[in-house]
Order: sequence, then C-alpha cells, then structure tokens
Amino acid sequence: MEKTIIFPSRRAPWFTLSVLLPLGIMVYMFFQQPWYQAFFLLPVQVIILPVYFRTYYRLHPVDGLTVTCGLFYRKTFDPGQLRSVKYTSNPVSSPALSLRRLELRFKNSESVIISPVNREDFIRELRRYNQDFEVKK
Repeated sequence: MEKTIIFPSRRAPWFTLSVLLPLGIMVYMFFQQPWYQAFFLLPVQVIILPVYFRTYYRLHPVDGLTVTCGLFYRKTFDPGQLRSVKYTSNPVSSPALSLRRLELRFKNSESVIISPVNREDFIRELRRYNQDFEVKK
C-alpha cells in the first residue's frame, strides 16, 4: 500500500443536533441583553466543535491506523496485529460520532470502537494490511 486513505466518522443526526443546538443558543444570546453571557458557552464549543470536525480514521503505510478525535485524542494502532472486527452499536464512549460502529480488537489486548462512514470499505482496506482477522456481524 503506497497511499494514505482517510475515513471520516459517520455523524449521527442526534450528535449533529447536540453540536448545533449549543452553537445556535450561543448566537442567539449574542443578540440579547446582556450579550456577553454568550461567552459562557464558549468553552463548550471549544471542546465540541473540534470533535465534530476532526474525528477521522487514517490508514497509512508508515504507521498503520491512526484514530483522531478532536484536539486531545490521537492514537496509532498496528493493523498487522488486528485480531477481530465486530459490527456493534455499543454506546460506550469512543472516538465515534454514530452508533453504527466497528469494534477493532488487537493481539496486544487493545481495542478501539470507531464509526467510519462506510464500514465495508474500511474493512476492505484493512484487509490490505492483514488478511488474518475475523469479521463478526
């Protein structure tokens, strides 16, 4: 594999609403008196907006799989150590913006739950790095 492929996270409608609603409230508050109260929602937006726009999964030939979520989470996994991929809708906290998820388990007992837009294409690309993992529906 010679090129880097980026898979954006699927965004569920409920997550989009949870991002846009505080943003809309903040804009509305700017036009009210006292207008400076809108700045109370600024810390929430500083955390939520990067998560919404910077959650993606990158497959690249040098490091393997890099999972990025917002400003504070970036972790690299070796797809050659992948043991299994399981389709799941587990609501546990993870770098995924939808409940249509994949749980990736690795031989070193690590796991990550992600939600690429097209799960089948993502699994197909993982197969280029490792043929020996099991896919569980």
